[in-house]
Amino acid sequence: MNWGWKITIFLTCFITFILSMVVYSFYTTNDLVAEDYYNQEIHYQQNIDAQKNALPFAKDVTVKGDPKEILVSFPENFDLEIEQGNISFYRPDNAKLDKSFDLKLTQNNTQSLNKTEIISGQYNVTIQFISGNKTYIIKKDIWV
Repeated sequence: MNWGWKITIFLTCFITFILSMVVYSFYTTNDLVAEDYYNQEIHYQQNIDAQKNALPFAKDVTVKGDPKEILVSFPENFDLEIEQGNISFYRPDNAKLDKSFDLKLTQNNTQSLNKTEIISGQYNVTIQFISGNKTYIIKKDIWV
């Protein structure tokens, strides 16, 4: 095989690679993490402070899934009065599957969420609430 055939084979492989990358890029979504990312970046220090507020009990908060429900559990000694709060399920690969629920703990500091409302996959869970004019943020990862 002479050098002319080698160049032809190389160019054919290169063009095939470039065309496959173009086709792949048409089927890839480019969702933003958040539509208001600039505004969130300006207030990022508040987010850091809220995570520091939650440090004393954040490691004891669990988010577990079973076949029928997702259970969010706070420690038994959790005694803060939650004025307002929510639980956000962020799906990194598809923004259309993101879900948000109001935080309403029962007497034993748990909340059960119906698993049928959440499609299976990897989620970043953010639990955010306000108690006594302080904001608390807890972040967890879960596979549903």
